[in-house]
Amino acid sequence: MDFDETYPTDPNICPPFPDAEYNVPPVKQALPSNPTLKLGYWELLSPTLLGTTGALYLSFFSDNNHLTKRCGGTLFKRAIVSYAIGASFAAYFAVTDVCSNSKTPHDNLFKPIGGALVSIILLFAAEYLLLYRSFPSSFKGDLGDNFWTQLVTFLYLSITIIPGASVGDIMPDNLTARALIGTEMAFYLFTMATAIQLILAQYN
Repeated sequence: MDFDETYPTDPNICPPFPDAEYNVPPVKQALPSNPTLKLGYWELLSPTLLGTTGALYLSFFSDNNHLTKRCGGTLFKRAIVSYAIGASFAAYFAVTDVCSNSKTPHDNLFKPIGGALVSIILLFAAEYLLLYRSFPSSFKGDLGDNFWTQLVTFLYLSITIIPGASVGDIMPDNLTARALIGTEMAFYLFTMATAIQLILAQYN
């Protein structure tokens, strides 16, 4: 046999051997068919922070009737309540996710739970303010006669709702105001109850 011959490269002369042991098909990496989107703590709190900023901006740069003339009173009220409910759900999931993934002794929960509570207080204070400046008849009480006094007043209202009821010196006077206050109260009650249960479950 002459080893100086050139090895044939024509596939018709030397066909491939598909059944050979060394002919291993390429391995494709299996990818998940339905990848899940996992939102983090700050992503879940972003609706409350953005809502607070937007409500304060609209409250500061608009008079009492400017917004309602553009989008209509009923639609405007529904948008305020709907956004508050959606942001509250997002903050609720942020707190429960942190608590469910926490390990004993749970000394790292103060900041995330406190951050969620502060963000909700600011959100509802800003929404109360926006509702009042758009519909002055929404609340009864001594609310102040300028933007900053009213902002402090509604911060006070939002904080006093945490125990389960306000002091009573500021009262809602329409359905939208009552819906906002009820949503804030429900957030505190359900979030705290769920957080306590998740923390207690870590000890069992």
